[in-house]
Amino acid sequence: MPTERMKKLVGCVGALRTMTNPDHSINLDRQRRHLEWVIGEGLVEGSAVILIVAGGSEGYFMNDKEWEAEVEMAAETADGRVPLCAGIFELSAREAVRKAKIAASYGVEFVQVSPPHYMVPIDAEVLYHYQMINDGADIGILLYATPWAMPQPGWNFTPKILDRLVELENVEGLKWASFDYEQWLTVTRLFRDRINLINNGHSQLSLAPKLGFKGFINSDGLVAPRLVLHIYDLWKKKKYDELDELLLNLYIDPFLGLSKPEDVTWRSMGEGPNVRMGMESLGMNMGPSFPAQLPLSDDSWRQRGEAVKSSGLKEWVDWKDEYAEADQAADD
Repeated sequence: MPTERMKKLVGCVGALRTMTNPDHSINLDRQRRHLEWVIGEGLVEGSAVILIVAGGSEGYFMNDKEWEAEVEMAAETADGRVPLCAGIFELSAREAVRKAKIAASYGVEFVQVSPPHYMVPIDAEVLYHYQMINDGADIGILLYATPWAMPQPGWNFTPKILDRLVELENVEGLKWASFDYEQWLTVTRLFRDRINLINNGHSQLSLAPKLGFKGFINSDGLVAPRLVLHIYDLWKKKKYDELDELLLNLYIDPFLGLSKPEDVTWRSMGEGPNVRMGMESLGMNMGPSFPAQLPLSDDSWRQRGEAVKSSGLKEWVDWKDEYAEADQAADD
């Protein structure tokens, strides 16, 4: 039976990118204006969830003061109009509980929690981690599969551990991805009626909504809200052929054949350089990544630029940096 919180965990789930100043400090004022614009453009409850201090927000590079300032800013700006989900990336279960309590105190509906790892965890440790958060804070939990970030030999959610995790009263969803298609499909089929599945990517095309996923990850809505709302409308109306054509044109085909064996593409200790490059290629000035992440190669910028140019993504972009600057000038 879906909970009231699960009913909100639907639609486009996008990570609010963290805007920074040249000294790497957070530009909260500019982010507040951006989030207000995003909500005003229609990313609201029933169609979207906004991730804050998440992976694409570089939340794991923030100190405690910055992390809480981001959460407070987003909660005050959203004011209940769109559900918020705060990222937690902690090895310490005690610290994860502390952050979950902070997020709940500001009215944030969900926390996105990655499995804890320094070395590869065992199932019982992952279960213990989530159990402590479940018992320690009244907030919905979005499990986050991150196989690409796990030390070898790797760890990911299996049916065995998910069967235990979904019994926790506050576990509401799974942000799902796997390098193993059989595992992806098995988990999808077994758990789609027990928690909300959020598809992390578009490589499965319309298979995700066909199999019962409740939403998808796409942060292009931060600059192109019409696009993600249109994608979700195609999901709901089961216009799968049209959806496949759109996703292939925007996110799959433009990248095919661009990478050559000698190219150096995205390699980094975090998501910051890549997501900032993505936003800037669509016209949003982001500022530098948190250190010690380094700028990406010229090859990476070339490939992204060529892909965006050929995809038609820019035709969906409505954000203009002048919006934030004009609001700032008015306040000053």
